[in-house]
Amino acid sequence: MDVPSRDKCLEIVARHAMPSHILRHSLLVTEVALFIAGRLNRNSCRLDLGIVEAAALLHDVGKMPGLKTGDNHAELGARMLAATVAEPVARIVAEHIYLDSSQIDGPICESLVVNYADKRVKHDKVVSIGERFEDLIERYAKSDVHAAMLREKLDLYSALESNIFSHLTITPNDPQIMGLSINTRLGGVSGSNGN
Repeated sequence: MDVPSRDKCLEIVARHAMPSHILRHSLLVTEVALFIAGRLNRNSCRLDLGIVEAAALLHDVGKMPGLKTGDNHAELGARMLAATVAEPVARIVAEHIYLDSSQIDGPICESLVVNYADKRVKHDKVVSIGERFEDLIERYAKSDVHAAMLREKLDLYSALESNIFSHLTITPNDPQIMGLSINTRLGGVSGSNGN
């Protein structure tokens, strides 16, 4: 199977009846991921932008079904896509909520970029890692233990952010990233610099 184009991904999303608020989130995650991956590729990384785009667009395809069934939405999404998309795309969908310390200092790959980009988008707005995790803690932490676990994840993602941006000439809160926004009328994205 080939890596699906943006249009094919949007057809898949429509077929699975992804709600508009999750689609807006996914569109912005895609633009953040492509922005970062494109910059990394200019600095000697070799990331496949087609895989980044498809995985980011589809990363939350299992979100609503998972909320209804109680299933892990990343794993469910990968199963939903297994017969439809190339294996690397489904694998990234499965991995987009997982990060462990062994990945932090390793090579930057498509999966890490999509995973990181997802943690930079709160609903349909680019925010800092800290703001995103505070929102996750507020909305999803069911206990003090769970909140502490999410704060440990914040530390991991902060380390990943440091690794990613050590390869770039911009900071995580650069206006070019923070200014990315979706244009929902056209289904596209615009940034403060026109990109």
